[in-house]
Amino acid sequence: MSELKSSQPPSVLVVDDEVEVLKQIRRVLTRHGFEVATAQSGHAALDAMHDEEPDVIVLDISMPGISGFEILETVQQRHPDLPVIIMTAKNELPQARRALRHGAFAYLQKPLEKEALIASCLRAFEMFQLKGENKVLREGTIPAMIASKPTAARPERAAMERAALARIAAFVGQAISRASTGTLEHALGEATSSMALTDVLAEALLEDATEGEWAAALLRGAQVKRQLLREAGGTLSASEVGTLLGISRAAIDKRRRQGALLGLKLPSGDNAYPAVQFDKKDALPGLPEVLGAFQIQDPWMQLDMLLAPNELLGGRTSFKALADGDVELVKSVVSTVGDQGL
Repeated sequence: MSELKSSQPPSVLVVDDEVEVLKQIRRVLTRHGFEVATAQSGHAALDAMHDEEPDVIVLDISMPGISGFEILETVQQRHPDLPVIIMTAKNELPQARRALRHGAFAYLQKPLEKEALIASCLRAFEMFQLKGENKVLREGTIPAMIASKPTAARPERAAMERAALARIAAFVGQAISRASTGTLEHALGEATSSMALTDVLAEALLEDATEGEWAAALLRGAQVKRQLLREAGGTLSASEVGTLLGISRAAIDKRRRQGALLGLKLPSGDNAYPAVQFDKKDALPGLPEVLGAFQIQDPWMQLDMLLAPNELLGGRTSFKALADGDVELVKSVVSTVGDQGL
């Protein structure tokens, strides 16, 4: 099951005319980190929306007095980004479909299943957050916490930073607004913000030629590099390599410059070291000789070649063959790769 990732507990307003249903839902959601307010009528729900400012509404579609449809319509008018999850009886599926057509986020059938309730509330909250962030970006505004951070000492430099941030934020907002639901869900599941950003920008740039072939090409390169790092088992920093090998930072830099370690230059200027090139306590046997056998000098191309299964190696990757002790065979394979590839 998904877990809450927000530092602020999501608030849910549950609306139902049955007291036991309200108690049951409150108990389940509270145990899973939600703040829960309840309303037993349509009038109480409208008041609670104003007082509680919920992130998600869970609403029974059939209630006496003000109906669930009327509440849904009011929410759509006053708070169009606020997700509403509809609860229905089994014989009310047509009403549920109608509610979806009128903007409901999802529907659940009574009696409610705990797992479905929690999952729906989590997805609704994440989408609510994303829409809020998207609105800020589309308006070209800079969040207060970013704007208040100290920037460059020189006023002209600080102005350039703010202008660049506003321009980039506006573009990212447009990319989010055009992204498919599947892309947004995938982005929300990424481990880091940079990975989530790559997912969203990929769809915007790669499918829209007006954004520039050059930018799209750069993004394709970023995606390829990210995939290579995943296949390489991630990377180690220089300090982590130093701990693993028991040597200093200067010694690591020297090995890299001499071609004894494969280091990848990062935008920050630091080097990252693919984890796959190490065994438990040292670099793979024969790695310096193999790196020295390359005619190509680009470390990303070298990593791509070393990660690719090769028929000459019995379908193994070069790293696997090195781990198996076939140093000379790997050297003969990589030496056939020139500056233009095979």
